[in-house]
Amino acid sequence: SSAPSAPTIRSFDVKNSAIVLHVIAGEGGGGNITRFDASCTDGTDTFTGTSTSSPITVSGLTNDVAYTCTVTATNSVGTSSASAATDPITPEEMSTGLPIWLLYQATQ
Repeated sequence: SSAPSAPTIRSFDVKNSAIVLHVIAGEGGGGNITRFDASCTDGTDTFTGTSTSSPITVSGLTNDVAYTCTVTATNSVGTSSASAATDPITPEEMSTGLPIWLLYQATQ
């Protein structure tokens, strides 16, 4: 058996001070993936997040700063090489959305 091949970042969600990465595991390797490690950098600082399954959240980021992210997969044998880096992703402060009463009215 062997370490997994590099995972693929399929999509992402942008949150307030965070990026959520949706990944699929690479092919091959021995055994189930036990954890994913995500790493996002703005070129100066690097932030990480870990999860046993997709998605992986990387938090503590600065809003309106662009980050590129990669993900590795780990099984009982070892850790994969990193995924291809994302295009720059910029977390931003989200508006809270519509007021509840307006949502309620819209459903009537």
